[in-house]
This record gives sequence, C-alpha cells and structure tokens, in this order.
Amino acid sequence: MRIFPVVAITLGLVGLNTPTVSANYAERAEVQAMADRLAAKGLDRNEVIKVMSEAKRLDSVIKAMNRPAERKQWKDYRPIFLKKARVKAAARFYQTHRETLERAEAELGVPVDVILAIIGVETYYGKNKGSFRALDALATLGLDYPKRAKFFLGELESLFLLGQEENLRASELKGSYAGAMGYGQFIPSSYLAYAVDFDNDGRRDLIDNPVDAIGSVANYLAEHGWDMQYGIASPVANAASQVERMESRIDVKETGSELTSKGVQQIPDAWSELPLDILGLHGAQGDEYWAVTKNFYVITRYNRSPLYAMAVTQLAYEIAEELGL
Repeated sequence: MRIFPVVAITLGLVGLNTPTVSANYAERAEVQAMADRLAAKGLDRNEVIKVMSEAKRLDSVIKAMNRPAERKQWKDYRPIFLKKARVKAAARFYQTHRETLERAEAELGVPVDVILAIIGVETYYGKNKGSFRALDALATLGLDYPKRAKFFLGELESLFLLGQEENLRASELKGSYAGAMGYGQFIPSSYLAYAVDFDNDGRRDLIDNPVDAIGSVANYLAEHGWDMQYGIASPVANAASQVERMESRIDVKETGSELTSKGVQQIPDAWSELPLDILGLHGAQGDEYWAVTKNFYVITRYNRSPLYAMAVTQLAYEIAEELGL
C-alpha cells in the first residue's frame, strides 16, 4: 500500500506503461532460487519459471522510481491531491458506499474520512489503479534496480504467493510502477497480510471490489495502531527550533506538555499527555509547523513520506467538512 517498505503498500501516483525490453529473467540465479522457495510452498516450479520467462524489463519503471512525487516540497506536492474535484469525487464514492464505510469505521475503528482520503490519494476512487503489469514492474525492480532489489524481489515472490492464495494469475495483475494494486494500492506482501474479505464472498478482491478495498484500507491502518481517541495533526507556532530537518520522517516521542515547556505554542490542550512530534513543511505561504500524533505516524506506515501523510490528513479534513462528518 506510496512509500517504503509499506510502499504503499502503496504508491498513489500511477503511470502509463511504455515499450518493454526482453530480459531473460527466468535464467537469473535469483529467480531460480525464488522458484525453489515457491516450490517448497506448494507452487509449481516449472510454472513459476515459465511466467518469469515472460516478464519484461521496464525502463520506465526505473525512471519513475528515481523521480517520485515525494521529492517535491509541500508547496508543490499539496496541489496534486488537495483539489475540490477530488473532494467531490469522495462525496460520490461515499454516497455509493456509505454503508460499507460506516461499517468499517464501526468495526475497525478508522474514520470514514480517513479511509476516503487514502483511496482518493491512491487511485482517485478507483479511476487510476495503474496500467503497469505487476509482474514486469516487480521483476524490473527486484532484478535490475540494485538499491531496492532485496525488497522488490520479496514483493515479486509475494506476487506468486498471492496468486496461489487468491486464485489470481500473477501475469495478469496490473498496478503502479512499484507493483501496488487495486483501489488502495496494496503491494503483494501487504495484500497477503492485511487484505480482508469485507463482503464475505470468500475472496479478498482489492482490484475490482470496493467493499473489500474499503475494509482492507481500514484494517491496514487499524493493524498499525490507529487510535480513534487521537487526532492527526494541528498547526503550531514557535516550533522551528524543534525541527532538525524540514519535511523529514517523524518520531512520535515527546508529549504535548514537554513540547510546550520548550516553547511550542498552540498545541491542543487535549494533546498535553499524548506523544507527539513536530513536522516542518515548506508551504506556499512560507514554512509551517504541525504537531502530529501517533495516527499521523500510522499513515506513514502506509507510505513513509510525511508529505503523503499530510496530504491524506488535509484531504480527510476537507472530506469530513464536505460530508458533515
């Protein structure tokens, strides 16, 4: 699910495929070893090798990995996702799936607006689920992208396991350039670990079934520690001295009262005993600072970028206001 190693589970930005290059991946030692591991787990080794012989190297995937949107500053990243049209699309999705969304909140403890914001950022409510063949994207990154090879080779292996478990053809699944699939852009390992059959039809279908996707997004956040008693983020003042590096990953450890004692202003009274961190962002109107809670950290388990987490946070606020939640 944007974004490592939970990549997103997930990557919110999906692109168009480009011409492929034959790579003879089936002959690679890493693939032979993977086929052995998969055979030990009950898969047909010859079938794995056959599928891998059809995998293509996609140079466009490597280029996309080297220029992620998360490298932008907040002032340039925010406008990608915080648009009125996306909020209106959330409202339409809510009207169609209101019962499911409300059940997910009641059963799993994750707010409707946050679930909507995740799916909105990831795929614009299913409009942009990605056109890359997951097999090609993961093979390319696992075998021809050395700095992340171990992680993506593991995802490639998980793709085959997912095919076995959910009766899917690994060669037919499509998604983002990082191999993330479906409404919520789950990478294969996250699909295996956190997807739920939310409509009880015997399948966990995150590709074409928005009901399972809604439940699975909520389950992912719940499993990573979402707490309905917390908020997510609140703007603060006089906080620059508490930020070593702008727009960097957060570490929720100091309480609101401890930060207040260091001079940070406008921390909500209800957060005085909560563990927090201060996030600094390069905003359109200048630098801005936010107190963020454990729930903000949980969103970064979906995608490690604090920019992604803030986009989800602010989109959720706008959706809640639009829907009167």
